[in-house]
Amino acid sequence: MDALNPRTFELAVAADGVAGPGIGIVASFVPATGGEPPVVALACDPRHDPGRTIQELAPHAIDWIRAELEDAVADAVWVTIDNFGRFNRATPHFPEEVGTDGTAPQVDFERFSTGVSIDAFYTDVGAAGEASIELLSALVERPSQNPMTPPMAEFLDAVESHGSLPAPGLIFRKVAVAAEEGDARAVASVIQPDPVISASLINYANAARFAAGGKTASVPQAVTRLGTSFVKRVVFVAEMMVRYQKGACPSFDYRGFWLNAVATGAAMRALLPEYEISAARADDAFTTGLVSGIGWLAVAETYPALMARYLERCKDADPISKARAQREIFPCEICKVSERYLQRFEFPETVSAAAAGRSDVDRQWYDVLARAVRVAQAISSFECLAIPTTLPVPEVCRAEWANWQGFVTSVK
Repeated sequence: MDALNPRTFELAVAADGVAGPGIGIVASFVPATGGEPPVVALACDPRHDPGRTIQELAPHAIDWIRAELEDAVADAVWVTIDNFGRFNRATPHFPEEVGTDGTAPQVDFERFSTGVSIDAFYTDVGAAGEASIELLSALVERPSQNPMTPPMAEFLDAVESHGSLPAPGLIFRKVAVAAEEGDARAVASVIQPDPVISASLINYANAARFAAGGKTASVPQAVTRLGTSFVKRVVFVAEMMVRYQKGACPSFDYRGFWLNAVATGAAMRALLPEYEISAARADDAFTTGLVSGIGWLAVAETYPALMARYLERCKDADPISKARAQREIFPCEICKVSERYLQRFEFPETVSAAAAGRSDVDRQWYDVLARAVRVAQAISSFECLAIPTTLPVPEVCRAEWANWQGFVTSVK
């Protein structure tokens, strides 16, 4: 390592504060020249927003860079650039010896002498400051050398491995084990102590195609009607709906997301006859519609700052403007995130492929979901979607939507 040459870094900071090579933070180092001190500039990576502020992450990143460059950053000017383009001088207070206790240094953040603009930064720091920004720009704008754009692949990997990836809890895990063994009695016994999940399952069974046999208020009977494998998916969704009525992104409409998801499931179920698909697949159709947009929730939980930036752009925007904002802000289509998420939780390939917009697995399933997503936006709109809310709604879809109001109410 030649500490006398300019360098750039791509770093990640784990939940426990451990920093190292990864994605989420970009940094540039300009060595001392002509009597001027070295400069280190840090910012959240616009391609892979870590979901936390640079002020929160900077102490850990600074600690890692200091250990990496050692004396080359003695007396350095450290600067942070936040997501609003504000520049602040960061003054770390290091212990006497590098890495003595593994604790990141305390860092004070101050304005430059004439403000927090890039010009204020340049005025105080000079040519080295300009060089540090050029290095960061070149790093962020670096073209892909991979047929599959690296930011897309890295973003999907980062979402999947993120510590805040939305996931169901203990009930689902227990149900999954019992369902794997085909033990309907054990599945019911796990669900019964939880009144919300029990009510959700009963409402689901009463709204599903088995309801022709009469209403039920029994969890074991609901399990018998639906089958253990399908109950596992119902519990997955019900537990997710209960756990994520609010979350990491304050501006994300969690309730609106779930209402639109149920509307999509209802519309897909109602549209099956039009596509000459057997009624035997009705419950699978509802589940497919319900989870098809799960990527929105995954991004909101793992990259809330990125989602908030999109929501700010798409507020009251037309569908074309929303589509443009999605392409500009997110490293890949949200449907690709949905596909990766559903694959991780072992949903059938028919479901994950349709959610991803792939018609190669089951073209009919893909077609009916595409139509259901558009119908659902007119039934119960979700602001993130770049779909008009004025599309016609077939009466069968409105009737099916009405059938699921008990399920919606049970998971408030």
